[in-house]
Amino acid sequence: MKKQMIVALTVSVMGWPLVADAHKRWLLPTDFSLSDAEQVSFDFTASNNLFYVDKGMSMDGVEIIDPAGEVHKPINPVKRKRRSVFDVDIEKEGTYRVMSGGKPMYFSSFQVPGEEKPSRGRGALDELKAKIPANATDVKFSESISLLETYITLGAPSDNFGKSGQGIELVGGAHPNTLYADEPSRFVFNLNGKPAKGLTVEVTPDGTRYRDEEGTVSYTLDDKGAAEVNWSVPGRYLIEVGAEIEMPKGNEIAKRYYSYSVTLEVLQP
Repeated sequence: MKKQMIVALTVSVMGWPLVADAHKRWLLPTDFSLSDAEQVSFDFTASNNLFYVDKGMSMDGVEIIDPAGEVHKPINPVKRKRRSVFDVDIEKEGTYRVMSGGKPMYFSSFQVPGEEKPSRGRGALDELKAKIPANATDVKFSESISLLETYITLGAPSDNFGKSGQGIELVGGAHPNTLYADEPSRFVFNLNGKPAKGLTVEVTPDGTRYRDEEGTVSYTLDDKGAAEVNWSVPGRYLIEVGAEIEMPKGNEIAKRYYSYSVTLEVLQP
């Protein structure tokens, strides 16, 4: 029984494809590397065409982790129809991590007798349970952890990778602010604190609006959760990783969804 459960999880994770034509979400700074302290501005949006603004995103969950590990909130946040914008003061030597999400969200689905469509909810797990009617059938709960991030470095880069142990995280390999087009870059990812073996990494260069194909290249993470990425051209890139895990019957959470994206800049050598 235990062996069957492990196989089911592995097949579900490794077989989940990222949807290429879905809206991509991204954080885009005006600068990725700085030699002097200054304020950096950000776009936070979702769009079909990469780095072409289309839909403003909520900034409630945006956090800035400075090189000393202190947490800051965005400066001058404004949510507009096509884009959300905010600023960050880059003042300390080292690498800043700018992120949104990374915490679990829960969803419910259940059928009430006499109603044609199932009812759905979103919120804290305990609250969702309390709202399930006594006569409800086909009750299901799911969990989602989605993380978007980017990195800004002032002077020499420092280690500021995510290591919360929740969801998909970039935890090592090449530093995000030391990438060059003529050098392959190795990235290491974890899923819930363990190597994200078998997941697919999708790498998309800027400029999808101006070409017939997105130009996305896919890689499969090895046993250590690592992949070596080759860059087609200098410029800005979006890296995405996702997973959908169907849990064994009897588990309180029926499915777990994970997504991750990071915006990077690759320099001309």
